[in-house]
Amino acid sequence: MNIARELLRERYFTNLKHSNDLFVGIELELPIVKLTGDAVDFSVVFTLFDEMIEKLPLSIEKSDDNGQAIQLVSDENDDRILFEVGYNTIVFAFDKAKTIGEVEQRFSNYLAVMQPFLKKQNHLLTGFGVNPFWDKNDNRPVASPRYEMLMAYLKLGATREEVRVSQNNYGAFIQGSQVQLDVTRENLVTTLNTFNAIEMVKAWLFGNSFLWNGQLDTLISRDVFWEESMHGIFPENTGVFPETFESLETFLDYLIKTALFTRTSEANTFYFEPIQAMDYFNHDEIPAFDLLGNEIVLTPSPYDFKEHRSYQYQNLTTRGTVEFRSTCAQPIATSFTVAAFHLGLMQELAAFETLIASHSFYEDYGRDYPQLRRRFSVQNLSSEEIEDVASFAEYLVNLAAVGLEKRGFGEEKYLTALYQRIERKENPAVKALHLLESGKTLSEISEIFADGKDI
Repeated sequence: MNIARELLRERYFTNLKHSNDLFVGIELELPIVKLTGDAVDFSVVFTLFDEMIEKLPLSIEKSDDNGQAIQLVSDENDDRILFEVGYNTIVFAFDKAKTIGEVEQRFSNYLAVMQPFLKKQNHLLTGFGVNPFWDKNDNRPVASPRYEMLMAYLKLGATREEVRVSQNNYGAFIQGSQVQLDVTRENLVTTLNTFNAIEMVKAWLFGNSFLWNGQLDTLISRDVFWEESMHGIFPENTGVFPETFESLETFLDYLIKTALFTRTSEANTFYFEPIQAMDYFNHDEIPAFDLLGNEIVLTPSPYDFKEHRSYQYQNLTTRGTVEFRSTCAQPIATSFTVAAFHLGLMQELAAFETLIASHSFYEDYGRDYPQLRRRFSVQNLSSEEIEDVASFAEYLVNLAAVGLEKRGFGEEKYLTALYQRIERKENPAVKALHLLESGKTLSEISEIFADGKDI
């Protein structure tokens, strides 16, 4: 246990920053749809990468096992555009930036090439947290070891009672909007605690992954997939923290309960039933599988901790950042609301902490954070619940606006759509359901969520 603890300490605490300078890392995952409602045509999206290389300063960084380009890198910075898990999701992983505006400009440049090309062939990138045609698409993994391993690992849940989701290929059709912000040894714990405490507000404000034609009573199916699949066999491995951390050591106490489930070597990638980090070296042998399904026996090694990943919604990375993972992809015009919200609150971290400690919302609803996240993700909230969460959301957006105004880059403009949601009492998922009820098709809603209007 001590070996595992020290390996995790080295992996995650070594690169914590020494400066309070705030840079922002933004990752946008967007689903590709075919506007006829049929499965995405892979020949179209493969040709899209050729078009991008021809018209944008991008180069091929990675190809799949069939020679198809799957990851492009900018010739001018560290932006990357890639397929995520499957071939129906495009990820924009932007180089860290000083301002949101510079990221938005690069994003607009990419879309200016991508969307017209896709539209000519009746496809589109749109802004949902779950692909609206997930049940029609070919959700095979990208032909590369990491993604094939991940899909195979998730399939292990088919025979486990605690795995309650049947779609073990969900990684190929869910999309998030991730933000990474630098943290220091001094503010890490406060950052984890404060943002964890508002997951119910984020659920209501950003909810956008209703599972069309599915059976889940939630506006955030992404939560269910993460928490009730193989990733959630150990609850510490994903989701909302149920506790408040007092120090780096108490956070490490939690982290050591997360899981390892894969090993890579120069020639092979293996996966196995999840083992908590604290128990890893108690195993003399680990039954595992290679990507062909062949059984193999592994011996635990400290090297395996290089593959350790956890998936909490406030996730400490090996880069000295906290990655905020719980937010669904947003309608394209409002993609940067997520980064603005988090960045503004981080700028005002001390005031944010005070607000969380004293806000009346918690007197009425308690502090069972995982339960609150699920409660405010459902489709039908009472009018009182909506009023209360909207009021709390407005406090938080106001505080984020203060932080962004202090930064002096005009980034508070990205919060406009959030004020509109609060006023309308309507998040993107609810908006989409209202459009469906009014007679719009999923293809038409996809076009609406892809255009330039605030939602």
